[in-house]
Amino acid sequence: MFEVIPAIDLLNGGVVRLTQGDYDRVDHYEMSPAQTAQMFFKAGARRIHLVDLDGAKEARLVNLEAIQSIRNSVDCTLEVGGGIRSVETAALLFDLGIDYVILGSLLVKNYDRAMAIIRAFPNRIIAGIDARDGRVATEGWLDVGATTAVDLIKCIQDLPLAGIIYTDIAKDGTLAGPNIQQLIQVAQASHLPVIASGGVGTVGHIDQVRALAHLGVSGCIVGKAILGGHLSISTLF
Repeated sequence: MFEVIPAIDLLNGGVVRLTQGDYDRVDHYEMSPAQTAQMFFKAGARRIHLVDLDGAKEARLVNLEAIQSIRNSVDCTLEVGGGIRSVETAALLFDLGIDYVILGSLLVKNYDRAMAIIRAFPNRIIAGIDARDGRVATEGWLDVGATTAVDLIKCIQDLPLAGIIYTDIAKDGTLAGPNIQQLIQVAQASHLPVIASGGVGTVGHIDQVRALAHLGVSGCIVGKAILGGHLSISTLF
């Protein structure tokens, strides 16, 4: 089943959206994290994507209080990424009632530690692959290395993962449409389900991603388009 997954990005305890992963290009929103999650849930969202942006940059979980407030506010699937670097941190999130934990930087920076988390929580970890020009970016998208997204997928696709979230950083927050060609390459490289992220600004963009369901694309993440009023949540879920 293809899912449209609304996103909540957390920075300093509040709801924000970055443009192309740039911490200096931030849109702030007045609603609290819990209020934003409630809005999505009441509109029919079955799953919400949460990112601790402070955590991604600082390599530790920072916005735990906001994450807890969201969990207490909605009864739907929650996935959390950003700053998760240990089995203990993943366990803390699962104990709070989080359904899936997303590992990104750790898959590149410390593969052995990532494997320990994946094996400790089989089928509850999602690989977050964020790429700029096809190359994987880490540490809150601040560090772009030589590893390609496709190469990383080849390394991890036989692990007991729940799936992959693929974000095209150049498209993220632009509302200009997803990078369909790159998404096709990623989906074809993996037998794990792939959730697309980055660039969605219209219902037509969602339909473009949905058309790749036969390749294993199981959903798309939408953030700025909803919070900025470009898409009506009443028509998405």
